[in-house]
Amino acid sequence: MNREHLICRYEHNYFRGWVVSTKRRGKRFTRYFADRPRGPAAALRAARTFRDKLVSQLPHPTKIKRRDVRNTTGVIGVARVKERTRAGKIMVRYVASWPKRNGKRGKASFSVGLYGEKEAFRLAVCCRRAGLQTLTGPAATGPAARLSACSLGACS
Repeated sequence: MNREHLICRYEHNYFRGWVVSTKRRGKRFTRYFADRPRGPAAALRAARTFRDKLVSQLPHPTKIKRRDVRNTTGVIGVARVKERTRAGKIMVRYVASWPKRNGKRGKASFSVGLYGEKEAFRLAVCCRRAGLQTLTGPAATGPAARLSACSLGACS
């Protein structure tokens, strides 16, 4: 059977049927249609009817990347991390992450205690930008080169 838009087959424990599920503006819309009373074909027809009615009432989906709710820095790929060491001391740092050409993730960390709040944040943002430029620019030269470029003011 071909793939239906927003409709999936669902079989779990004693339930067998179809599920219609979509998400718009942060709210999930889900409804299950069981095979039991009239069979799988009737359940699929009911699921299609519900899907068509639901899609006509909902706003069109957007492909705009919104800021992640968990991201409190306001910059995608830069996070403020608070961790407790084994000694019980709280360590605060900014962590920058970016995708690499080989499919792995690059990561760099800047301590608030060492650099200060503003400077650690600025270095993390700069390091992420430099890491992202390695995707489109020449091959990466390593985190030390990115850090020195940021320290020289190349990314201010």
